[in-house]
Amino acid sequence: MDPGVSMLFWGWGRKNITRQMSPQQAVLLTYRYLHLMFVFTTTWGYTYAVATATEQGWATRGVTDAEALQLLGGEQLRPSIWKRFSIFLLLGAVLLVVVIGAIGGS
Repeated sequence: MDPGVSMLFWGWGRKNITRQMSPQQAVLLTYRYLHLMFVFTTTWGYTYAVATATEQGWATRGVTDAEALQLLGGEQLRPSIWKRFSIFLLLGAVLLVVVIGAIGGS
């Protein structure tokens, strides 16, 4: 199977969420994800960084969760609940169907 085709059905990688704090500064959340057909996903490995505009481009430096929370004014920067946990909902539904089928078949 062509690797490009398989990525349509399942895949993984890294994504960012950016929250602009000022024209010269932004907070970045980088996370890893796993998806099934781009609908069901899970995310993990959250790391924060502060990006600052310089004459050469954007410079970033890692910050702790507490520092990021302070920069964001106490607001959490996370992917949506669906993106974080939907693959577990799918797995639970499949497990439920299997259990009901096993109980009904015996």
